[in-house]
Parts: sequence; C-alpha cells; structure tokens
Amino acid sequence: MPFTAGKWWLEIRFVVTLLWLAAVTGSVFAENAPSSQGGVGLRVPTEPRTFGASAGTEIFRHRAPTGVPCLTVGGLARPHIVNPNVYDHVITVKNSCPQRITMQVCYYKSQDCVPMEIPGGERKEAVLGSLPSVRDFRFEFREKF
Repeated sequence: MPFTAGKWWLEIRFVVTLLWLAAVTGSVFAENAPSSQGGVGLRVPTEPRTFGASAGTEIFRHRAPTGVPCLTVGGLARPHIVNPNVYDHVITVKNSCPQRITMQVCYYKSQDCVPMEIPGGERKEAVLGSLPSVRDFRFEFREKF
C-alpha cells in the first residue's frame, strides 16, 4: 500500500479527536462521581466497620484524672422489627467520669444533629436517624464545655 499524505493526516486527526473526546468525557464523569465524604457513595468494606469519632478532635474531650477520655462513643444500625429493611442509626455513649457531660452528635459533615446529656457513671442511647436500606453511616460528636 503506497504512502499518501492525505490519508496519514486524516488518521492522525481522527486519533487526536478520539483522545480529546476521551479526556473531555472523563473529566465530566469525574465531576459527577459520587463523593465518599458524609456517607455518600460508601465503598463496600472489606472488614467490619467500627464506628467512632470522625473528626479526630481528641484534644477537645473531657478526661479522667488518668488522662483517658470520659466518654466512650459508639454507633450501630438497628433494624426495625416490623420492617427489617429500615434501620435506626443508634449512638451509644458511656460516661466513666463522675461529672455530667453534654454533647452533640451529628451525621458526618451535616447539621442533622441530636443533643445528648450523659450523667456521671451512666450509659445512654439516642437515635440519630432512621433510613430504609442504609446500614452504614458516619457520625461525629462534640463535647460541650
């Protein structure tokens, strides 16, 4: 097959156009991809999830004389009895110090919050929210001083 300058130029133009289209559509899809922050677009965990403080604000905690945090905070998804496809997002808090501690628990990076007041030496539960088919959730909490 003899070399012709016209065909060669068309093939290069076609390849460049394809590369440009791939770059443009790739960036559009990247902008519309679901975010993994705030619990949207959670990936399937390879190991069981443990719930705890999300913001890493360990310095803003009430502490016992030994230096350990007074509050132990955890979360669980409890299915409803009537419809096991609907889950309550339950926050459990245990206060190991003698003083009463007030805190606020929110879904991660949202304003959807519940206040909690935990007397000294007691354990409390609060329902953060209820959602159908959503077992995984993230939360953050802030202790009030």
